[in-house]
Amino acid sequence: MSFFRKREEKNVLHIDHLNPMMKRAIKTLIDSGVPEVARLYGFRYLIPRLGEPMFVPLGRLDDDFKDVFEAFNRILEEVNEVKFRGMETYRLWYPTAEEIEHFRFTFYSIVSQEGGMKVGIGANPLASLDQDLFKLGGVEEYVVNKKVLILTPALVGQAVNSQSVLSKAKNVNLLDIVSERRGEIIESFLWLNKSFHDKYDKDRDYDVELSRMYMQRLFDVISKIASGKLVKSPSEYETVLLPLFIFPKRRIVGNVSVMEAWNFNEEFAEMLRQARFHDVEVTPVIYNYEVINELVDNYAPRAENLVILTDQKSPLLERLDFLSWTKGYKVIKDGEFTKILQPAK
Repeated sequence: MSFFRKREEKNVLHIDHLNPMMKRAIKTLIDSGVPEVARLYGFRYLIPRLGEPMFVPLGRLDDDFKDVFEAFNRILEEVNEVKFRGMETYRLWYPTAEEIEHFRFTFYSIVSQEGGMKVGIGANPLASLDQDLFKLGGVEEYVVNKKVLILTPALVGQAVNSQSVLSKAKNVNLLDIVSERRGEIIESFLWLNKSFHDKYDKDRDYDVELSRMYMQRLFDVISKIASGKLVKSPSEYETVLLPLFIFPKRRIVGNVSVMEAWNFNEEFAEMLRQARFHDVEVTPVIYNYEVINELVDNYAPRAENLVILTDQKSPLLERLDFLSWTKGYKVIKDGEFTKILQPAK
């Protein structure tokens, strides 16, 4: 926080009353948190349960700025002023969460103690949880004191959480099929966001360079946290974990580019035609069945157990006909969210 800036603030009730660079920065950042990228790595932005613990009134952002990056730095200054108290509240709500200094920004308004309205932005912290989309609690016996290989980075968040079952493993390595497509993912979201603003935002307030920088920052933050866990050539392991996202059949695609999937898969193309931009996703493209099949074929046969975790109740394996390797394994346990397999002799 600059010592030369006064702490007084006006009660700004609409983003249109801010400096154009700040207005542009806020609208850009709100689109740039890309929670789906966090999900690809097993992280999430914590959702407030009551109020907004990290709230910055628009009046704190009312100043002159030469460009969106200067405005962005002001936003971070203001978030730094409230983040420590805000983190304390989030820890009460999410006792197993480990917060990370990266935020998703949202619009938020409150009624002040004086009875007036305050309008501003909320900052929701990125975090890892002990378990999240995938039910790790049910596979403890296959993880504790075992050398574990995870075939995708969908459990990085849990692998770095000190209260997770994975923290009890002898060793945990993850293969990263996401970072190799990092540039493609970012450029695809930039295209999606810009398309939305060009068509439906009368001011077209979206700064591609600021958005690119903030998306890249998310990848950089995760890469730093996961350093040492992500590997390219795993050697020894006893248990293989496969976090498997279950998609509707109409969203299942092969190993194609994101833009090809969005424009030519009937489901995604229809979303774009109907302007359902927030329903468009990259997860089925990055975690496509061809890549999953190849990973299982390359690594699972050498393991004692292949543990499949699904993000929702899944049918019997034989009904997932896009998985080409299932006949090579015998099912030891077949649960709604967890399946334990061993190579067929």
